[in-house]
Amino acid sequence: MIKKLTLSERRYDIDWIRIMLIFSVFLFHIGMFFNGFGWHIKNPEKIHWLDPLMAYLHTWRMPLLFLISGVGTYYALGKRSMGQFVGERSRKLMIPLIFGMLFIVPPQVYVEKQAQYGTYWNFIPHITQGSYPEGNLSWHHLWFILYLFICAMAAIPFIVMLRSRYSKKFYRLLEYLSSFKGLLLVLLTLPLFFSQLVLLQYFPEETHALTDDWAYIAKSFLFFLYGYVLLSNKVLIENITEQRSIHAIVAIALTGLFFTDWFHSIDPYISNTFQLFLLHFAILAIGFAIIGYAARYLNKDHPWRYYLNEAIYPFYILHQTVILVIGFYLLKVSWGPGIKALVLTIGSFVCITAIYLLLIRPFKITRLLFGMQIKTRKGRQQSFPVDQLKAVSQ
Repeated sequence: MIKKLTLSERRYDIDWIRIMLIFSVFLFHIGMFFNGFGWHIKNPEKIHWLDPLMAYLHTWRMPLLFLISGVGTYYALGKRSMGQFVGERSRKLMIPLIFGMLFIVPPQVYVEKQAQYGTYWNFIPHITQGSYPEGNLSWHHLWFILYLFICAMAAIPFIVMLRSRYSKKFYRLLEYLSSFKGLLLVLLTLPLFFSQLVLLQYFPEETHALTDDWAYIAKSFLFFLYGYVLLSNKVLIENITEQRSIHAIVAIALTGLFFTDWFHSIDPYISNTFQLFLLHFAILAIGFAIIGYAARYLNKDHPWRYYLNEAIYPFYILHQTVILVIGFYLLKVSWGPGIKALVLTIGSFVCITAIYLLLIRPFKITRLLFGMQIKTRKGRQQSFPVDQLKAVSQ
């Protein structure tokens, strides 16, 4: 018998991973203000030791977030029809994206082009004038929301298949294959590897611009689909958890290899075919190791989990704008990079938290605009799975 998760079975470990990943995105963009990579604005004095560390983290951090988003989609789908699912995803993803492009992202574009426009008041009439970087309209860090919507829509044919009676044989096969230690890791690496081997020839750079980013979109979609399939099945989760030490050993070994002279670049786009395979083998091993250890040690509730899980989406939408605005003013002071990093981290976190608590969480309209569930008449937030959240709140 296929052991699918029921809608009342909350995976607390998935929530904790999601919370930690979003916070890691916040810290990553703090680092982007100081490292040697190109970004919207940069501190004059760089912290170059961040470069290899952040390049490595970038290889697996967002793929893991797409993997986690896949199982989140399983819960969001619930017992909805496909039409209802499209409507729910559009409300949760496209409304915040459009709102963000018009109101959240423009300050980021302004601080980059402040010399051209002078005051922000002068910049406002030009917000929708052309597409970034030549123009001003952009989704900037909200590319993840757009790509997540694309992945959800592209997954619909697969979801329909997985909801049919024919899916039982497919899941039995996966459960059987996952019982062999390390085999699932190898097999799932192959589609990732071949997709990149083909598409990177035509789309060699990760741009987040959609039209020329199909290699990265394909990889993101596969991770999303893996999350939907693997993390909604009890047997597959159990096997991944049991094999967590194997995945961790592989991840650590390949991580060490990536920092050697032989692996001349830890950029995600490597020309050597074998290195490209090892890269995606490592990304999946890291993801499986994190999921396995989280399932073993973090699948437990805490009073903070619900509130943090509710806050992370608005936190993500706000974070880069706040970082860039505060960073823009830090450019004018002569402090060292260490002091600036501390001020930028604490100041941004406090500012984002205050905006969320005072302006977003209490009001229905802002909850809608930031993709949150709307409060019911009784004052509780609607979320999935509803029954489980009611039990937690009692």
